[in-house]
Amino acid sequence: MKTPSNAFLEAFTMTTKDILVAVIGLDQPGVVAATAETLTRLDCNIEQMTQTTLRHQFTSIYLVNKPEGLDNDNIVLELRTAFQAKKFHLSVSIRDYEEPKASQVIEGEPFVISVWGPDRNDIIGTFARICAEQSINVESLKAFRIENDQSLQVFEVVVPVTVDTRALHRVMGERAKAMGLRMNMQHAAIFEAIHRVRVD
Repeated sequence: MKTPSNAFLEAFTMTTKDILVAVIGLDQPGVVAATAETLTRLDCNIEQMTQTTLRHQFTSIYLVNKPEGLDNDNIVLELRTAFQAKKFHLSVSIRDYEEPKASQVIEGEPFVISVWGPDRNDIIGTFARICAEQSINVESLKAFRIENDQSLQVFEVVVPVTVDTRALHRVMGERAKAMGLRMNMQHAAIFEAIHRVRVD
């Protein structure tokens, strides 16, 4: 068995710091590769990431462990240089990871709230406000245009244990009906079980 080199041990024990890297712009093949390869070259580790495209626009957020001595501005410069070399039309933003205070972490249960019907510009704001009034955190939100000027909004939320979910369901259902919309609220475990695609 080979003994690890000093360089390997130094890299493995290197003090790191967490940052958030956001990349947004015109979607093209190779964007994720250019981002990941640049971060790897800078001895950064991608711990988590999420990425999506909206009407040919790319957006991604990376939770990255970087060497503590590496400046955020240098990472931005290296990423921009890599993107320019590939002629990608992208912007980059970096900020230090911010640990939430204990009082900001709310215990609760995950639910999925779906709202659909005729598209209107106040749907997201209306239901997001109801959530905010009940200290319900929206962890993920997706909105889609569907056929015949219809739209679908899917809120993935954490409902505090102190909130009466039946009352919440009634309030949201009544608001949706008043807006000419339909609404469904399910515990995330039930939602996933219903929508799980079985692969043999």
